[in-house]
Amino acid sequence: MQSPHRPSLLRKMNVRKVLEVIQGQGTLTRADVMRCSGISAPTVSKAVSALLDAGLLEERETAEFSVGRPGKLLQLPRFSAQVIGVVLEWDYCSVVASGLDGHIHQDKLDRFKTPKTYADLIETISGKIQNLVEQQKIPALGVGITVPGLVNSNDGRIFLASNLHIVDGQAPAVDIANQTSLECILVQKSTALCLSEKTYGAGQAMDDFINLDVVSGFGMGVFTGGQLLDGQHGLAGEIAHITVEPEDGRVCGCGNQGCLETVATDLAFTQNVSQRLGKDLDFDAIQELVKQGEIDVTPELDRTIEFLAIGVAAAINIFNPSNIFITSKLFDLRDDMFDKMTQMAKSRALKPSASSCEIERSKGNKYLGAVAGIINHLANGLGPRLS
Repeated sequence: MQSPHRPSLLRKMNVRKVLEVIQGQGTLTRADVMRCSGISAPTVSKAVSALLDAGLLEERETAEFSVGRPGKLLQLPRFSAQVIGVVLEWDYCSVVASGLDGHIHQDKLDRFKTPKTYADLIETISGKIQNLVEQQKIPALGVGITVPGLVNSNDGRIFLASNLHIVDGQAPAVDIANQTSLECILVQKSTALCLSEKTYGAGQAMDDFINLDVVSGFGMGVFTGGQLLDGQHGLAGEIAHITVEPEDGRVCGCGNQGCLETVATDLAFTQNVSQRLGKDLDFDAIQELVKQGEIDVTPELDRTIEFLAIGVAAAINIFNPSNIFITSKLFDLRDDMFDKMTQMAKSRALKPSASSCEIERSKGNKYLGAVAGIINHLANGLGPRLS
């Protein structure tokens, strides 16, 4: 006997499919959507109506000189509706507005030093969001918040942020929603970057890929079989806290010693260079000194790259992805660094998996990750992603 819920689920899946087609292809007519999706004309019309009602699509007339009866064009709103992205980091936070097509409004980007307390963090971000919405007078459909930490997907509470402990045990999305009256979602930063590749980037046509964010922590987001890998609490794919230096390793923010995160990231590299030079430097300052020829960071860079390659090889062996996208500034320090890391990673991974895996630098950014987080959340409300 057919489940009474099946037709409703199928309708939702069709709505999600139509949205994904327009996300991938851009401005289309209903006929274009029908051809690209393989969905019938009546079903496409119903799905489009649902998306227009939800504010996730907008419709405009074709040019007047079109031959025959012009079909209305469907597109993701750029200026008629917006979403807000919030990026939480250990040093600086950001609030930015974006169209639903992923177009970041750079003139609406506000970057500021991370407040010292959680209460100040929530108050500052909420105020900036409210000012942004009031000034622009454009409907805001929601807020995507990213954090470089472990997020419980069941209640939106942060288990641990190794380099931003003021948010440990907190639920920023809930607290910001209470102050702004906007729908908010909290997403782990690496997962958000993975969603940005799937929604707007090179991962749109891929079913099995990984995004590694190794700027401050060793974050990993995984798509497998066309679905985002989640797990019981949203922590699946977490390899940052695998012990790689059991003796004499640096103490990690998680409380253990010698985690992969302490040796294979931009932040780990920065800490090692700063320790040797006897002064605190950020990555950009180190990069400038290297560029001017004032310091040689070869020992620290080679060590970090070697451990990064170990982490990449582990990801290849565990998940067998077709592609790995890596977010890191380490590769900007020397022209050969990315190729060197790739060769080392593939030499450590199982040959059948490594030979069919393309390793690339991520083309996304942290702002687009936050935007993709809320867009994906809004789309999930319409229906599940098709594999």
